[in-house]
Amino acid sequence: MTSDTPSLLADMARYSPQPMLAVEADSGNIVELNQLARDTLGLGSDAPALRDLFDNPSLARQFLLIARNNGFIRQFEARMRLSGGQRVWMILAARLMELAGRNVLIVSLTDIHERRLVEEALRESETRHRRVLETANEGYALFDARTGELLDVNPALCELLLYPRDELLRMQPEDVVTEDSMATLQSQRERWSGSPNRKIELGMRRASGERITVEVSLAAISDQDGRVTSVFAMISDITARKLSEERVLYLAFYDTLTALPNRFLFTEHMEQALRQRARNKRQLALMFIDLDDFKQVNDTLGHDAGDEMLKIVAKRLLSCVRNTDTVSRQGGDEFMVLLANLVEAHDAVTVAEKMLATLAEPIELEGGNRLIRASIGIALCPEHGETLAKLRRHADIAMYQAKFGGKHRYAIYDAESASAN
Repeated sequence: MTSDTPSLLADMARYSPQPMLAVEADSGNIVELNQLARDTLGLGSDAPALRDLFDNPSLARQFLLIARNNGFIRQFEARMRLSGGQRVWMILAARLMELAGRNVLIVSLTDIHERRLVEEALRESETRHRRVLETANEGYALFDARTGELLDVNPALCELLLYPRDELLRMQPEDVVTEDSMATLQSQRERWSGSPNRKIELGMRRASGERITVEVSLAAISDQDGRVTSVFAMISDITARKLSEERVLYLAFYDTLTALPNRFLFTEHMEQALRQRARNKRQLALMFIDLDDFKQVNDTLGHDAGDEMLKIVAKRLLSCVRNTDTVSRQGGDEFMVLLANLVEAHDAVTVAEKMLATLAEPIELEGGNRLIRASIGIALCPEHGETLAKLRRHADIAMYQAKFGGKHRYAIYDAESASAN
């Protein structure tokens, strides 16, 4: 080192774009600092010891020890105390060198206070966010938007699906999503890179094998360039709500005793069949069925026996028709049957004969065997009408024609007989 070295170092320190200190390695006393360091630290002509600048003096001792032992420090984060009492985060870098016969540390300072505040705010936000998720009643999952890999789950989701966290993180979607919901999930995943902020319903399978229905609220998490990097999902168990909705829907459209479509749903099926017939010109038939002497069953055996008979009638009527036909309980002991897309009118007669034979088979009720007897009225479309109201009226008339003809028989609507009566 030449005799000009100290002045060269002084010039370098003076014109450096960073605050710089010369610190005696053994004592930690500041022997020199440039004007930028004085301005940054708010110091006057007197320079304190390095430890006096540290908010935590023990960190100053650690800094000096590492620098002496290693000969340099590239990055050392510490909060420095300014003369006005303000505390500022800085990165210190140091190099040990011999200067004028002394071991001196050349220390540079970089202000990172704003960055550190942002990082701390982010960590605090993440911590609060994590606490919320950890204590939330709803399930939480985080997915990689590109691969679909499950990155994180909260305890509520583990509790909902009855899987430990480690096991759940190793699982694939098809391991917990029911087969009938996989298409919905796959369709949603294909849109993750676009706009995944939406709600979907999925069927899921718990570790116990129980099926549940969940509502999944999806939200995108993007990087600084606006690329979707991950997808956040809140998962709520809506099984009870869905069952309640299905129960309400069932009560609106089905007879609770026989589980057959009720009057309202039958009307929907009938109107749909009439619209279809207008296009394909095929025939259809409407059958009105009334049990003969059903009141005697209720009066002699009680309503429970009567209800049991109605359930048996429903099953036997269903056994006589195709899956595309509709059997409905209209109320009391009255049933209606829609036979759609008939090849010829006689097909309705064939079904009626089968029904009468099937219904007549003895059943065992309280008090012994009983026979079910019924009268069936048939109205054909388009021969006897092309509207629901007209077909219903004519089937009703035909049913009474069957009763007056001797019961437990069928009758096709006869306009002449009806006008004669």
